[in-house]
Amino acid sequence: MMKKIMIGAAVGAALLCNGAAFAEPIMGGQTNVEVTAPLADLGITPALLGGELVSADPLTLGFDITGGDLDFTTLAGTIEHEGASISLTDDMGNDDDSDDVTVVLSDFLINTSTAILSADVNGGGMVDLFSLDLTGLDAAAVTDLFNPQISLNFLDAASGLLEDTFGLEEGTLMGAQFGLAATAPMAMSADVSEPALFGALAGGFFGLAMYRRRRQQ
Repeated sequence: MMKKIMIGAAVGAALLCNGAAFAEPIMGGQTNVEVTAPLADLGITPALLGGELVSADPLTLGFDITGGDLDFTTLAGTIEHEGASISLTDDMGNDDDSDDVTVVLSDFLINTSTAILSADVNGGGMVDLFSLDLTGLDAAAVTDLFNPQISLNFLDAASGLLEDTFGLEEGTLMGAQFGLAATAPMAMSADVSEPALFGALAGGFFGLAMYRRRRQQ
């Protein structure tokens, strides 16, 4: 029987005994982002266009996972959020909104192999926006939607783009934290047991965290 498996419970560290890889299509789930950047201090106002307001304080946005594909042994793959969208608007100083500058970020895509979150910017194509810092996090922490802990940090290209667009001082956003995220995809499998998937998830996220820690040393 086909069954949906929600990734989000505390899991053990065991891996699949036979080391087999399972390329699983993602059928749903949710990603939450708690915005921690001091956007108001920068004169930037965020607005949710496609998603749900999880919390107003702290500002936490929820986005439906609409697709993707994960290898639950290596955790390599993508998590798609088609239709998810936010806008960032900067009031450039006049009393009216005639000179406001707005950037729309949509269709968020998490690449677990590179630990990067990208999005379509103003309908002009996908741009790598944030790096995902998984250091010190296990699968339970990564998937805890009530307590997002994955640090989303501005990549250099994205920070430069937004600094130029909003007239911010160079380096204002570079490497800064935009927010904290948690992602809990659902996979559908006919022949992969729930314990096996949970074990693979735990091992995969642990390996990703160790890989990123070594890169940062």
